[in-house]
Amino acid sequence: FHMFYIFALFSIFINNHSLYSSFGFHIQRPIIIGFILFSDALAPMDAIVKFLMNILSRKFEFEADKFAYDLGYHEELARSLIKLQVQNLSTMDADGWYASYHYSHPILAERLAALGWQSKGKKISANGPGQVVDLDEKDVDAEVIKAGDREL
Repeated sequence: FHMFYIFALFSIFINNHSLYSSFGFHIQRPIIIGFILFSDALAPMDAIVKFLMNILSRKFEFEADKFAYDLGYHEELARSLIKLQVQNLSTMDADGWYASYHYSHPILAERLAALGWQSKGKKISANGPGQVVDLDEKDVDAEVIKAGDREL
């Protein structure tokens, strides 16, 4: 979808005679001017399309998590997500709006909350002070992992 959108928009800009004439190019239509105008117009529209595509991708991730939950694999999924989080040293405390715009997948705290994950053992901060996500010690091999200046 994204490539189709870019190519369709590009063809509109390159073939638009009134656009060139409004910038003083009445006889000639230099292709470089079309590229410059296209890039100027694409940036804000692409930001909106990126935001909408991330929202759709996050929705699909939640649907996939619900599918695993409905099949009875919510504990296995939660443990796997925690292991991936620890191995990748991904952020767990991203702002909701920031995560919606920049991340195509929900952050761990959102996914575990949607799964209703409850565990015993070690606790790590999820979304700031007062909110925690529980981990089983067997999931992280009872070791503390440093991620920047905070402990996981």
